[in-house]
Amino acid sequence: MLTDSVVVRAAEDADIPAVAVLETLCFSIPWSEKALSDTLHSPYAKLFCAELDGQVIAYGGVYLFGDDADITNIATHPDYRRRGAAAAVLQALTAFAREHGSSSLHLEVRASNAPAIALYERFGFAVDGIRKNYYKNPTENAVLMTLSLS
Repeated sequence: MLTDSVVVRAAEDADIPAVAVLETLCFSIPWSEKALSDTLHSPYAKLFCAELDGQVIAYGGVYLFGDDADITNIATHPDYRRRGAAAAVLQALTAFAREHGSSSLHLEVRASNAPAIALYERFGFAVDGIRKNYYKNPTENAVLMTLSLS
């Protein structure tokens, strides 16, 4: 496990290129550097990076909407998957949402992404719906999950 060596911190402008690389490695339709930068600078959002030896190996984002919060993405470099980095980022996202008064945290995940679904379930997220054909490249359903923070 990497968890003891990984530092999770708020993302900064200098992290955007590394986060964009993670997006490209992890998602078929990655967010652009501009979209990531806009999220970083939004008063309603927060990005966190997991860093190992000065390298960003994972990141995640969350938007706050009144009592609700939505996780945008969590991405881990393929070389560091299943070693605790995504869990550390998810813990930071959850704490941030809770600290800012959110009563629930929502996300969607590809139906085929069993490792991510298992991680979210370990954190207490429950399936509360399906969005048919939500994802493209390839077309796939999204599993909707929610964590109660109250």
